[in-house]
Amino acid sequence: MLFQNPWRDPALPSWVAEEGGRIVGFMGIVPRRMLLHGKPVRVAVGCQFMVDPDERHSLTALQLLRKFMSGPQDIALADGAREEAGRLWKAAGGRISALYGLHWVRVLRPARSLLQLIASRGRLGRLAFLGAPMASLVDVCATRYGPLRPKPQLDEEELDARALLAGIEDVSKGLALRPSYDLGTLEWLLEQVKTKKRHGAFHGRLVREPDGRVAGWFMYYLNGRMSQVVQIGARTQRFEAVLEQLFHHAWSRGAVALEGRMEPRLARVLSERHCFFHDRASVTLIHARDPAMLHPLVEGDAFFSRLEGEWWMRFSGDAGADGTFSDGRGRRAPARVVVPAH
Repeated sequence: MLFQNPWRDPALPSWVAEEGGRIVGFMGIVPRRMLLHGKPVRVAVGCQFMVDPDERHSLTALQLLRKFMSGPQDIALADGAREEAGRLWKAAGGRISALYGLHWVRVLRPARSLLQLIASRGRLGRLAFLGAPMASLVDVCATRYGPLRPKPQLDEEELDARALLAGIEDVSKGLALRPSYDLGTLEWLLEQVKTKKRHGAFHGRLVREPDGRVAGWFMYYLNGRMSQVVQIGARTQRFEAVLEQLFHHAWSRGAVALEGRMEPRLARVLSERHCFFHDRASVTLIHARDPAMLHPLVEGDAFFSRLEGEWWMRFSGDAGADGTFSDGRGRRAPARVVVPAH
């Protein structure tokens, strides 16, 4: 993923921090291509940011971030960061995109969702188990007869790279900042996303009108708790219908709830479809030498889904809340940042 991706660029390497011959920190970088007002820009996406826990009070993390930001890219970003990484990012001279740090949630099975919350409270887990049969009955009533009932109206088929390329080009053409893909890069990207199992089983669907015209598409990971939306796109005036198709697809396969990143221009539609918003999942970090380049990411004028950033790239397992890993060794002299072997 880091060394064999179709955008690889020797001028934008990943970085490691060494101390006394051992690695104490790492910052992965994946180059991406985007268009800003129709002109190509070079984007560097940071990922897999890790620092040895024994070095968390040193300058290692800050050194890695500054090395990343000083690269030749036009825009640097990371969209899977925790609040601790956000504070470091700002200390290194970066900014936080408030809009693209928001997330929406749509509950599909409210009773089961509540039981899962109760079960996470430790001693109340047995109470949640006993309430499962009643919760199932409540959810049947809520989703078949209540306002949460999905109302699919369109047809679906498997989403492939060619259809996704045409859809992204059509939907994003009026936005200031948008991705620049070709068929080869999207084929590679879709294949990579499908192999990730961290959030569950991947589903990608193309949505068509009854007359065969493409209305939009959606991609998400299905699991038994909070299923995660990677990307959703739709033609003008058809976002609500595509959203309903997504809700029904996930609900019919047992999803309890869906979560996705905010689409600022579509906030009203999401709200009308009984979604609520929060900023607790992660923050989106941005940086550019020319502040004007960041306006689309600050003002909500970008096509920037989880597919375009770091979120889907994480390796298996969760890093700690501060983005650190542990090797059990003690601290030594200050680290130095070096280029890894390619």
